[in-house]
Amino acid sequence: MADLCYGCMKDTHGEKVCPHCGFSQDTEQYSPFLPLGASLENDRYTVGKVLDKRSDSVRYIGYDKKTEKVVALREFLPEGLFSRSENSMVITVNKNCGKKFNALKQRFTRYYQTIMGIEDNDNIVKIENVFQDNNTVYAVEEHEETISFEEYVQRSGGHLEWETLRPLVRPLLDGMIQLEEKEIRHLGICPDNIVVTADGKLKLSGFAIPTIRQTGRSLPPQLFTGCSAPEQYDDDGELDTATDIYAFCATLFFAVTGQLPVDAVKRKEDGRLLMSTGIAKKLPPFVIKTLAKGLQTDKNERIHSFKDLSEQLSATPTVKAMQNEISKTVEVAPEEEKSEAKKMSNFKMGVIAMLIALVVFGGLGYLWYSTYPLDGMFDVNEHSTENTTNPENLPEDSTYSSDSEYFRVPDFTGKTWDEAKAISLNSEEYSIYKAIEEDFSDTVPQGQICKQTPEAKKTVSRGNDGVSITCTISKGAQYRELPKVTNVNKDVATESLVNQSFVVNSTLGYSDTVPAGNVIGYSGNIKEGDKQEYGSVVTINISLGKKPEKATEQSFTYIDETRPVA
Repeated sequence: MADLCYGCMKDTHGEKVCPHCGFSQDTEQYSPFLPLGASLENDRYTVGKVLDKRSDSVRYIGYDKKTEKVVALREFLPEGLFSRSENSMVITVNKNCGKKFNALKQRFTRYYQTIMGIEDNDNIVKIENVFQDNNTVYAVEEHEETISFEEYVQRSGGHLEWETLRPLVRPLLDGMIQLEEKEIRHLGICPDNIVVTADGKLKLSGFAIPTIRQTGRSLPPQLFTGCSAPEQYDDDGELDTATDIYAFCATLFFAVTGQLPVDAVKRKEDGRLLMSTGIAKKLPPFVIKTLAKGLQTDKNERIHSFKDLSEQLSATPTVKAMQNEISKTVEVAPEEEKSEAKKMSNFKMGVIAMLIALVVFGGLGYLWYSTYPLDGMFDVNEHSTENTTNPENLPEDSTYSSDSEYFRVPDFTGKTWDEAKAISLNSEEYSIYKAIEEDFSDTVPQGQICKQTPEAKKTVSRGNDGVSITCTISKGAQYRELPKVTNVNKDVATESLVNQSFVVNSTLGYSDTVPAGNVIGYSGNIKEGDKQEYGSVVTINISLGKKPEKATEQSFTYIDETRPVA
């Protein structure tokens, strides 16, 4: 078998540092995680590095020797209920936790076995095997090169046009209908749990037992701000298909606007959804209406099946009404016009039909907006991000009175999010929102606001509901200087690297000059003072002290202390 890299499971060709992903083969993975290179299920699967962890399980990259494919291995590790010693792969259940551990283990096993039984659904990440080993259970997932849907939207300019999104979502909706028929609920749908494959397909990933999808359960919850439904924050809330509908519609809302809805708990007090006029004008009215219905905070008023959601996002009464109106217009035409029309060419008839359609579509669109049945659900601010015409002629550093139709945007640049919230807490003139994505900045330190929309000190119209300001938090510089670590205690060195947002791995080695527990230096082709990209994996070499010397043969003379020495 090839020399596998435990970071990407590709052939290293004997190199110590993987030429594909840069993962060092000297890296160690410590308990409670499985060691790198560990074997599972009679040596079929090889374990690699940890990909992610949550309260019910951990996921590793892995290699299936039978199929010769890279896979993902999800190991059941319920937080707080087990232990694993450094020299063992077997799970030890904590005292008095056996009943809870076994119940959750059974749920985990049944859940993934049910998903594994689904066939002909290319829109979910497949479960290829479920097996028990090491006193726990494992689910084997397919693994392929993908990016998250969140990243895909960001790469596409921050949001997607409906005509671009619609063909992407259609197959995924069909997959959700199949899951619903099998009574499988995901309960964690969000832009990060939907992946985009190399051939442009959407797949749902991130399946988990319902125990971690609600507060007040036996394991810490993993919920997703903006996508998790209100009932998931209620210890006694009932989770069902409508819960997944909320999350799915929140993800669509993110795709078309670039922003997630406000946290569901806050939306209980104010259920409006913020959408700019520019985006609202481009969306078909039936899409806006469907999203509003899918994002109702009252579960009883929400769309209750993915089949209904699919129908409402495709064929709509509004379109049918337009078609009927066109037919009606042709039917009531005077006899003279009918006779004349027969003499006209097909081309002319086509032109007239198109003109009629434009008039009717425009008229019905206006009618729909004027009688919008969900009026107030969407908070549309026409001017908060646009230049105004004829603003009052005031100096640049002054502000407008509260009764003016204009407003000068305050400057939050350089402030932390908590500071900005404190400043805006009691304001009735504007509201602030945090952008989903942070951004790099060479001038604004990490954790401070580096950008805002509308821009600071810009004059805008107040609109009907005040001004909405979106703040982007700085991630700091994209490239950071590697700090001094040589002869520094390993914990101190690790902390300094983590504070610079590097991911730290370590190797062990002997040193005649660096005491045990201190860092010998960086591994690989990097050194102190070099600049590395934010989030880069950095490996440090930790000293074991001086290498022990081999014992040498020595001759000894036995001295009998009872006899005098000559």
